[in-house]
Amino acid sequence: MTKARSVLILTAFAIILIYLSVTGFQCASAEVTGAKVYMQRQDWVNAEKQLLKEVENNPKNAEAWFLLGYVRGEQKNYTGMLEAFNKSLEISNQYERDINNFKLKYWVDNFNAGVTYFSRYQNNRDSIHYIDKAIESFKTATLIIPDSAAAYKNLAYSYLVKEDINSAVEPLKKAVELSHEKDVDAMKMLGKIYYDYASRHTVKFEDPSNKRDIRVGMTADDVKKTLGEPDVIKKPQPQPTVQQKGKRPPKPAPVQPEVESWIYSKYGLTLEIENNLVKTIEFKGEKYQEGGVTVALDSTEFYAAREWYDKAIDIFNKVRNIQPSDEETLAFLSNAYINAGRSEEALEAFRASVEAQPGNKYFHYNYGVLLLKAEQFEDAIREFKAAVDIDPNYKEALYNLAASYVNWGVKLKQQAEDLALKQNLEEQAKYEALSKDKFRQALPYLERLTEIEPNDIFIWELLGKIYANLGEVDKAEAAFKKADELRNKK
Repeated sequence: MTKARSVLILTAFAIILIYLSVTGFQCASAEVTGAKVYMQRQDWVNAEKQLLKEVENNPKNAEAWFLLGYVRGEQKNYTGMLEAFNKSLEISNQYERDINNFKLKYWVDNFNAGVTYFSRYQNNRDSIHYIDKAIESFKTATLIIPDSAAAYKNLAYSYLVKEDINSAVEPLKKAVELSHEKDVDAMKMLGKIYYDYASRHTVKFEDPSNKRDIRVGMTADDVKKTLGEPDVIKKPQPQPTVQQKGKRPPKPAPVQPEVESWIYSKYGLTLEIENNLVKTIEFKGEKYQEGGVTVALDSTEFYAAREWYDKAIDIFNKVRNIQPSDEETLAFLSNAYINAGRSEEALEAFRASVEAQPGNKYFHYNYGVLLLKAEQFEDAIREFKAAVDIDPNYKEALYNLAASYVNWGVKLKQQAEDLALKQNLEEQAKYEALSKDKFRQALPYLERLTEIEPNDIFIWELLGKIYANLGEVDKAEAAFKKADELRNKK
């Protein structure tokens, strides 16, 4: 880059010297002639004064506007330079080639200055003014040549280094646009920013202060304290009694407890209140006669998160089309799909990828992750096994293969406990046996991981828990002891 820069500078400087020597001072006004004299002396201030007089007296002088642009460029007044160059081009294209050369010269000067300042900041993180100067230089480069994707990209990275994420978005979008969506690095960075925005909104939405619990059996007064007055209260309509002529009036029916429906439209919530207590809860289409639900008071952050996840999905899908095996992109993409509530789309997209490239371990792995999160354990195990068959040392696939068996075993164990409460001892024993079988199937993969990552405390602890669940006390104690030894070394 340095060599290219020096050549460009020499070329640009030669242009003006050649131009002055060829044109000399012939057929020029006194102001232009005087300006050229000052330019040879590099007296840019007085040269500009002379040229300003000329364009005021003769606004159609393309040469004067061209020279004025050059003089302003040498004074680093790049906005004024561009204004003068554009005026010259509006009048005539006679100086177009020279103008383009000068613009390139000043673009290179500013771009290289930005790179230098960026490097100085990297070497001395305490000197924040260097990154500010880098930002200023790259911004100037984008001003001089607005279709310079590299300048926009470096500007964005400078903002990111400064941790000014918001300011990085527009330059990154411009870099992606100018690259015709081919710059993978810029696209990935933009996708990560979108994902980060979404995550921040998700955290705000899930903040405990934004959540309220409503349970069956809760008093009506407590409901109002928690959610306020309902939007609508529906009371049952009294049924009229008809007395037949000549017959005794019927005995009054036993007084039934008054049941009201309290509707909170904002939350998608309907409560059935009986005897001043919550009898049933209907929340987003699901009805509960026991237990309760957690209601978000403000869903604004939820919908904002969905919007940013959708943007991240769009751009990561474009990256995947260019680099279908990029593991980081696939991970971000699958997580964004899940967090956006688009799990079915994700499953279909990754299933199609596996079918298209069955030899791609990353596709099998990421499809397996989605299936595991959906608790489709058998299908997840199939995909992780396929990834391990392709790469026997694929640590993440080995771990998730073991995790699939463990999670399956935990779910079966919970079902066994539920059956015990219902006194269904035969079924309980069946599910306990199935649970232990799944734990046992996880062991070979966890043991393989201890060979690949012998210092991973988490793996040893998990292995100890599985041994303990299987009643293999000696092996469990040995695994826990190994984990403790590793922990004490740190």
